[in-house]
Amino acid sequence: MFESILLEKDQEELLSTLVEAVRNVPREQRQKFAAIADVGDDLTTILHPGLTNGEMKAYIGHIEALGNEGLISISHQQYVIYFDVLPLGFKLYEHLKQRIRQPLQQVEAHIRNYLNTGYFQQKYPSAYQKWSQAEAILWSSDSVEQSTTIGHFCREAMQEFADIIVKDYNLSEVDNNKAHTVARNRTILESQIVKIDTSIKPFVEALLTYWGTVSDIIQRQEHGGQKEGEVLVWDDGRRVVFHTAIVMLEISNFLTHVK
Repeated sequence: MFESILLEKDQEELLSTLVEAVRNVPREQRQKFAAIADVGDDLTTILHPGLTNGEMKAYIGHIEALGNEGLISISHQQYVIYFDVLPLGFKLYEHLKQRIRQPLQQVEAHIRNYLNTGYFQQKYPSAYQKWSQAEAILWSSDSVEQSTTIGHFCREAMQEFADIIVKDYNLSEVDNNKAHTVARNRTILESQIVKIDTSIKPFVEALLTYWGTVSDIIQRQEHGGQKEGEVLVWDDGRRVVFHTAIVMLEISNFLTHVK
């Protein structure tokens, strides 16, 4: 489907930025991008509320290339270029994220690669399955519409992760309620923290607070921000998926090395 579309790496990155900017604005508030040419320069300033700080710089040729490939619609009005992402642009974005993934950032690549290793999948198979389902939805073309599903899968991933840890240590004082992941993790981590006396001890203790905070944003995600009266956007889903992975990675690393 995309074999005939030829883009440079910078053009692919620009498309990804535009798609994510669109998703960072509630549907009823969406609007076109406006690009204003910089005087004496081939760069343009792109304005859109979904962009970081509301604007970014881009080479005008990259915008034209996306338009030539049918990924964005372009119109001109005096000195301003208006454009919007077309359905093909959203589909190509999904394809780019689901192929052999080039990392958005080295940190995100490391986390994904760690979770994809045989060890994590074998040690925490049910947690990995739930998390990977959430991540797949995140990159899909309708991830905003499925934002509550992302929260649901991340909550289940954390529950499965904590349940496996509890079964590993078989402590009598552990809370038996699977939904009480903070209390369950606290019992396990506190039983292991006493075994270390290094500079990372405060970090491990902070993981409990971190886990609780991630649980809170997952709950917000799963309920669509209704309690807070907020409208969820794509970046809310990215945050939930990203930090669910991080907190599981760090706790797994600690428990693996403390034994």
